[in-house]
Amino acid sequence: MRTRRGKLGALLVPVIVLAACTVAEPEPPSPAVTTHEFEQRLDEYLNRFASHVLAPDAQISVPAHTRTAGCADGPSWGVVPRSETTVTAGDQAEKLFEDLQPWLQRNEFDGLYDGETRWQTGQSGEFRELAGTNADGTKVLVRLTRNNPQFAITVTGPCTWPPDRDGGPPTSGRLAPLPAPSAPVSTIASGSYVPPETCRSPNLHVFNSDAPAFTGPGPHPMVLADYAGIKDAEPPTFLYGKFRLPYDWEPEDEHQAQLVVCVRATITRDTGRKVTRNYTFDIVRGGSGLPYEFDVFDSVYLVTVREARTGRVVGESSIPGTVSDENSTPSDMQDYLRPVAVGLDNKSLERFLRPFHESAS
Repeated sequence: MRTRRGKLGALLVPVIVLAACTVAEPEPPSPAVTTHEFEQRLDEYLNRFASHVLAPDAQISVPAHTRTAGCADGPSWGVVPRSETTVTAGDQAEKLFEDLQPWLQRNEFDGLYDGETRWQTGQSGEFRELAGTNADGTKVLVRLTRNNPQFAITVTGPCTWPPDRDGGPPTSGRLAPLPAPSAPVSTIASGSYVPPETCRSPNLHVFNSDAPAFTGPGPHPMVLADYAGIKDAEPPTFLYGKFRLPYDWEPEDEHQAQLVVCVRATITRDTGRKVTRNYTFDIVRGGSGLPYEFDVFDSVYLVTVREARTGRVVGESSIPGTVSDENSTPSDMQDYLRPVAVGLDNKSLERFLRPFHESAS
């Protein structure tokens, strides 16, 4: 049997030519919401930060709006909206920055971090950053520079449909309403101790959200919180003598307290006087009968009376310290500091508080 060959003697075999084919990448999804509508959502977030965390301790600027063309996770014609506000809070700036973190966590911002709670070093100096993302695509960035009375809050939206492009989604109704903001957390614990955050951050903390309302004729039981300085984490810079409420004004069960009396000690000027006191026992030196010398400073005690269940202010006053130098020193020695504030007289405090104890009107 012969095999058919071509002229060159080669076997004839079929040749299959594979055509080159390319698979087009899928188009990124079109934005489901307009730029204008999401800009309104960003302003809504900034307004919530202002009213539920920052007020009344800060001034907040009118939001500035910018738009960036092109989306990393959307079409090139999409627009990313951005709103930024500046918060001016003086010596409260760092405290308010720190207040924002737990509030954002309670209000559905995930992946939240605060530079591992440490100061970082950049070209403009030391700074802290707080960042997080909401399920609706909103990103928040808060940046604070050390010793700066101001910090910036920036909120950025997802990819949106620009106003100059036809065929977009409806201008309203595409975004679900924001859920109600979280309520302040109760700080009540067993015993008479009132955590300072009850007074320092009343937008985030109340003493007891289940406390009886402050209303009608008294008696209205109250508890006391006294503190110095700006933040819990700061070491005190001066000492002052203890003061207290009248015994029968405090409830036997702290859950029945209707009022929280917040007293913040401040010093105003150095009197130039010195006072020496011996302590029968002290933790600092581990001994007894050792003299300690103090520099005496004039003082003012800022008194704020708050409803225990809501944190609302029902009364405020500034009471100067008038106690003798000797009685202004601490009753026990646990942390020796040279500056000591002139103490608050218990009877002066009682005179201011008596109307609140007797009546809510």
